[in-house]
Amino acid sequence: MDENIVYAGERLIWGNAGHFFTLLSLFAALLAAVSYIYSFRSSQSSEQESWKKLARRSFAIHALAVFGIVVVLFLMIFNHYFEYQYVWQHSSRDLPFKYMLSCFWEGQEGSFLLWSFWHVILAGVVIAAAGKWETPVMISVSVMQVFLATMLIGIYVFGYKIGSSPFILMREQSPLMPLFMNPDYVSLIKDGNGLNPLLQNYWMVIHPPVLFLGFAGTLFPFAYGLAAVWRRTFDQSFVLPTLRWSLLAYGVLGVGILMGGAWAYESLSFGGYWAWDPVENASLVPWIFGIAGIHTLLAYKYSGHALRITYIFLFGGFWLVLYSTFLTRSGVLGDTSVHAFTDLGMSGQLLVFMLSFILFSAFYLIKDWKKIPSPPEEEQTYSREFWMFVGTLLMVLLATLVAIDTSWPVINKIFGTERVIIDPVSHYNRYSIWFAVGIGLLAAMTQYLRYKKASMTLVLRKLAVSVAISALITAIVMYFARFEVYSWYKIFNSVEIPFIAAPLLLLFSSVFAIVANLYYLLAVLNGKLKIAGASIAHVGFGLMLLGVLLSSGLKEVLSINNTVDFQDVKDEQFKRENILLPKNVAVQMGGYWVTYQRDSINRPDTYYEILYEKKKNMEDAAEETFKLYPYAQVNPKMGLLSNPSTKHYLTKDIFTHISSIPQPDETENGELLSEAELAVGDTLVTTNALIILQKINASPTHEQYLPLPNDIAASAILEVRTPEKTYQSEPLYFIRNNTENRLETQIEPLGLTLRFERIFPEKGKVLIKAVTRTKPQEYIIMKAIQFPHINLLWLGCIVMAIGFMMSLWQRYAESKRQRTAPLRQSPQWAARDKENNM
Repeated sequence: MDENIVYAGERLIWGNAGHFFTLLSLFAALLAAVSYIYSFRSSQSSEQESWKKLARRSFAIHALAVFGIVVVLFLMIFNHYFEYQYVWQHSSRDLPFKYMLSCFWEGQEGSFLLWSFWHVILAGVVIAAAGKWETPVMISVSVMQVFLATMLIGIYVFGYKIGSSPFILMREQSPLMPLFMNPDYVSLIKDGNGLNPLLQNYWMVIHPPVLFLGFAGTLFPFAYGLAAVWRRTFDQSFVLPTLRWSLLAYGVLGVGILMGGAWAYESLSFGGYWAWDPVENASLVPWIFGIAGIHTLLAYKYSGHALRITYIFLFGGFWLVLYSTFLTRSGVLGDTSVHAFTDLGMSGQLLVFMLSFILFSAFYLIKDWKKIPSPPEEEQTYSREFWMFVGTLLMVLLATLVAIDTSWPVINKIFGTERVIIDPVSHYNRYSIWFAVGIGLLAAMTQYLRYKKASMTLVLRKLAVSVAISALITAIVMYFARFEVYSWYKIFNSVEIPFIAAPLLLLFSSVFAIVANLYYLLAVLNGKLKIAGASIAHVGFGLMLLGVLLSSGLKEVLSINNTVDFQDVKDEQFKRENILLPKNVAVQMGGYWVTYQRDSINRPDTYYEILYEKKKNMEDAAEETFKLYPYAQVNPKMGLLSNPSTKHYLTKDIFTHISSIPQPDETENGELLSEAELAVGDTLVTTNALIILQKINASPTHEQYLPLPNDIAASAILEVRTPEKTYQSEPLYFIRNNTENRLETQIEPLGLTLRFERIFPEKGKVLIKAVTRTKPQEYIIMKAIQFPHINLLWLGCIVMAIGFMMSLWQRYAESKRQRTAPLRQSPQWAARDKENNM
């Protein structure tokens, strides 16, 4: 790039404003952090207030700067300022308004900004309502904002990159591109790269903001806990705000994770809501730690036990959010997850970000470990806190196993190992189901116990009714749902006795969790919803387990293929579970006759109209008819992108998606072109034939080819299969005098011309082109799955979220009562609320 070029049309004022606000946010956050630290360390009240005022003003300036960055970046995207790298890379002119919001947080820089934005909002609540906790809590928040601000500055210090700015011009990002030799290059950029087609969904508009609000919220239980260690204050003034922030943070994070599952189920083609993807796991693991911390914090609130382990759980939840940030943004998961961000050269910075918080807080936790209250007597075996502790250990052990398996890419890089999980769903399910059984049972039983000590005779008497009802319901479900243990073979890939028993135990434990908590709500709490948040949340958890079990264990692939041999496909499961639908030809599929009737183009997508008719024989009258409209597009960068369509019933869903479509391109003379990069043994599918590359002949002969000494020549020996006949063909490719030459072959009965186009030695592949002069048959290859009782899962998600919000409101009301009355810490005061564990 010539520095003397004067560029025309660049709207530099926006980038300059963005850079200004980014630097302002960094320095204002740094000043706020320093001021809060001095306020906390000052011994005189006047000096404390003086520093606090400066800290508040600095943080207010930081907040305004963050809002400024948000406004500038969005206006750049909205107005299509494609001279900026971030705008060009993530947006385009054809996107509706809602997807412009998605463009904002699709990239790493935008997601860091979203994270910082939520911290500013939540910090405003702390400043307004935290009272004496404001100063020590805001130290952690301000330092966090400093780190996040550095992620956006995009400067080099001694050759090392600090952050990545969303306000970098394209010519600054790629200065050697010939385009930027033109002073008027801006007018030549007609459109942007566009939003990833997989992300053009309304869930992309709402899922990331909710998820990042949950991530942002995890900072505050951590900050309150660290502040309590600094102040050595562990009474109700610490417990209640920490509990409220924990319920808010991990309740919202849980909703964000569940939204991701709903998005996957509704819009992605793998046929499910959870694939144990590393990025999914990276959100799940800190959530489990946080839920464990909530339960042990409650145990401490009412019994005085488990505060030390609570610190580990609440700190661990935030630490794991930082670790998941490193995993998903450093590029280490690039080969194992389609959800991970690409590496922006910030791996070292991300590592410093993570380790700074972990080591600093761990130092204070270890330093003051003995000063954290811990009663000398152990919990009674028949106490609520003991079994809550057992349940949290189960949760944390599960989270630890998932974290280890998710971290194999990191472990492999550190130790040079090559551990790869081939079948994630079966692998994780094989052990997670046992934890689900134990947690489900404890979610049913624990609330019947009292803190400190309980009468097991009384507890067992109360539980007996729930056990009997649960056993009866389990038997009924097994009978009417035709629940067969062998159906879980496809989940575990095992018929060993323990894995046959596991789904039966999970069925009982999930039903038991629902029944026991409903019975507790009605018989023990007398229907008092104000204090029933825990029971409601546990009912939701039980419904979720039941929905997962029935929808996964009893799901049925309707599109069983018994007619077409996809010889070009090596995946046996794909061959077995996908059917070919010629246009306007009814094909039997399970209890339905299915017809691909027509398609319509709404660029860049093609919608396929699929008619379902429920009947036994084709000539019978249909008992039921409905149409589904899955759609797909052939993306030049990503290949076939499919979005499913689902028929929803009260007791089941029928999930349909496009697995494959013909992909020829029309040429100028009306011929149809198909092409593919093939290795030996691979197949190219045309509209009327399968073309298999048998081998490469390095010493070819051809009547039109006379070899010369310096020639580089090869021919592709192809087998062309049709249902009626098999043909042989050998197109030739040679380089002579640095010029590529090709000799085509033709198969006249098929109207087929074959061309050996190119060699890719680094891939071990060749490019074969096939031109078909006949009109192709229109068809699609489709997969359909029936998910029974899937609505139990979604109902459970909603009920559990409601339980969290009810518990949060209960703790807010309790805090409000404490602000209007003297603090009461007697056992009698604690016992007033002891029937709830959330």
